[in-house]
Amino acid sequence: MRLDAHQYFTPEHTPEHFDTILKRNRFDGSIAVARSAQDTVQLLEIATRFDFVRGVIASGELEEIRGCRAHPKLRGVVGLPSWPAGVFEQIAAWGLPVELEQLPLALELGRRLPSLRVAIVHLGLPEECADWERAIAEAARNPRFVAKASGLITHGPQPWNAVRFRPWVQHALTVFDRERLMFGSDWPHTLPDNVWKEALAAFTQAIGAQSMETREWLLGGAAARFYGIDADC
Repeated sequence: MRLDAHQYFTPEHTPEHFDTILKRNRFDGSIAVARSAQDTVQLLEIATRFDFVRGVIASGELEEIRGCRAHPKLRGVVGLPSWPAGVFEQIAAWGLPVELEQLPLALELGRRLPSLRVAIVHLGLPEECADWERAIAEAARNPRFVAKASGLITHGPQPWNAVRFRPWVQHALTVFDRERLMFGSDWPHTLPDNVWKEALAAFTQAIGAQSMETREWLLGGAAARFYGIDADC
């Protein structure tokens, strides 16, 4: 199964449009990430109507997320640095993973809440994290952590060049291995500068030559395992 592990929708960039893109590129589905509580409700409605949306990552306050827990496609929660400790504890108790860009916060939570599962988004923003190589390696030692190589061409200069981010992806692949590193396009954030296929090309150029089995783990297997997604869903 091939999955885009990090994308969202806008009124201009619809599920119908994205479904066509995925099919054209032989991807089976995606993980849609909400940006607000209202967006969470809309994404869960979309996931009910469109089979290719295999999971939704909710956003919002604890009580807003609590109301969505029964949805079969809820697969995680966007974590916020402003949350008090008790919120993360509650999410861990629910068995849901937390998505975090802030690598220092992820490490702190991992030490304090050993049952918490964490997806480190955008590789933990290497250019914004002091001593990133050491920190991401420490994160990888926690078996409940995974990393998303998402947004590779979102935040950097244009036109993109894989030389810039290849060392980050290669290091993440070394420390997490193929079963805990996943591809995310960050679509449609890359538009209008870069289409979805360029996000995929950036990732494949960054990982370099790999066996077919390793590529399939990175392009979907790791995401399917982490989010508990069955090929028959």
